[in-house]
Formats: sequence, C-alpha cells, structure tokens
Amino acid sequence: MSALLGRRQPTWAPGLLGALLGLALASCGSDGPMAGDDFGNLLASPAGLVVVETEHPTGWGRPDCFACHELRNMHVVNRTGLPECTEQVTDGCIDLAATRSIVRNQGESSCQLCHGDNGVTQ
Repeated sequence: MSALLGRRQPTWAPGLLGALLGLALASCGSDGPMAGDDFGNLLASPAGLVVVETEHPTGWGRPDCFACHELRNMHVVNRTGLPECTEQVTDGCIDLAATRSIVRNQGESSCQLCHGDNGVTQ
C-alpha cells in the first residue's frame, strides 16, 4: 500500500518490531529464586482448598492453570499452619515435596485433585 502512495516502508521498522517482540518474550517467566505464590492460607477460605469463583474471578472457567500460575512457584511455602510431614506421613501434615512431584508429573490435570474443577465443564 505504501508503494502505491509513493512512500517507501522505513528500513528500520522490521528491526524495531523484532526487538520489541524479543523483549516481550524475554520478559515472560522467571529465572529468579522460587518465591512461592502467596494466596494466604487456602484451608481457611470458605471452600478450603477448592477454588470458587468469588476467590478466583479472573481465572474462573479456564482449564489452563499454568497460564497464570508458574509451575516453579507452586506449593513452595506451607501457608496452612499444618506441620510439614516428616519421613512418616500422617493425617494432618503437609508434604510439599510430594505435592510438587505430583504436579510436575501430572501437569494441569493434577490441579483438580485438590482445588476442584475451577468451573470448567467438559
């Protein structure tokens, strides 16, 4: 279209667009230390570990949990007030290492095991 109007496309435009795209892609994710998402003590919320729409309005109905929740920051810090499980796992303790292993091995399908269906119907 520019050629039809007698104007030439600036030669720097593709380079600028490429640089902006590269910058945008480089800003995704994190390679810093695992900080853990802090949603407080989910056990103390009205539905416990199960995610409900009022507490999760922007993600409700989305099946792609990892689009917002970075895998490396999940289940890093025990915010439940329950004790960490030791070698002998008992009722009433949290085993974050085992939880991270389940999520790593089963991916997003593991989320619903503890957090419900997030409003996703199939």
